[in-house]
Amino acid sequence: MDTMGFDRIAGELPAYRDRLLGIDDTIKAQTFDIRFHRGQPVTLCGAQGVFYLTESGATRALTEGLPVTTPEEMEALFLQVCGHSVFSHEEEIRGGYIDFGDGCRAGLCGTAVVENGKIKSLRDITSLVFRIPRERLGCGDRLFLEGGGLSGGLLLAGEPSSGKTTLLRDIARSLSIGKFSPSKRVAVLDQRGEISGPWDLGPCADVLKGYPKAQGMDIALRMLSPEVILCDELSPEDLGAVREAAFSGVQLIATVHAASEGLLSRPLCRALVETGAFPLAATLAGRARPGEIARIGPPEAFL
Repeated sequence: MDTMGFDRIAGELPAYRDRLLGIDDTIKAQTFDIRFHRGQPVTLCGAQGVFYLTESGATRALTEGLPVTTPEEMEALFLQVCGHSVFSHEEEIRGGYIDFGDGCRAGLCGTAVVENGKIKSLRDITSLVFRIPRERLGCGDRLFLEGGGLSGGLLLAGEPSSGKTTLLRDIARSLSIGKFSPSKRVAVLDQRGEISGPWDLGPCADVLKGYPKAQGMDIALRMLSPEVILCDELSPEDLGAVREAAFSGVQLIATVHAASEGLLSRPLCRALVETGAFPLAATLAGRARPGEIARIGPPEAFL
């Protein structure tokens, strides 16, 4: 039962460590995030639904008397994950998250301070969402076995918390160590530090951590001579970089937020496919079965 990611996050939260570590392993193993909301109970969200943190464990029942996160505790928690240096995390905070090492990330909610149409900072933090990082060795094997050895580009589509990053991590490692073919030079664009984290991606994986995707792709193409570029969560702003990578002859493997059905009905997915970078697509099974592939085939098969 994999509780390592949960325990790692719990270990970073001293005020809640003992209560979180004391939760039953079956709950830990299915949890994909731990959520703190100001004035509300701590919630553990996962494949089996929502559990609420109690003084001695966790319960499904939202009842009176559950311990809640006070404004003072929320402020202390925010400062603690920032390492008491909000300034050093300003760029991340503008992006809505804090990276606190080893693949651990906390999403932020609060009031945006906007200047000239751009987010300058965040104040009055109201929620912190800690994503649980996990490794599932072999979860990407089906893509190699049924996807022609992944000799071309691949677009992985799934809803939030369906295991896209976990799957991408396993693909990167398999390519790097040569699990199904000779090892390939892999450039991993790990903008938020979630793909690489503390995990071993093998001897042929070069990780560009914290780079915006367009700049990361440009540096990878010019300096690293990759055979494959992997990146997570493409957005409309990345279309130009994807086209450049496709024209360069490098294989691109990337993820995108999309429902498992009607992949090409989403304008972004359709535009990505039209770049020619993704002759193969795959959809994930969903939150209840994170990291599991639902379908594999050419993009047009997902209409």
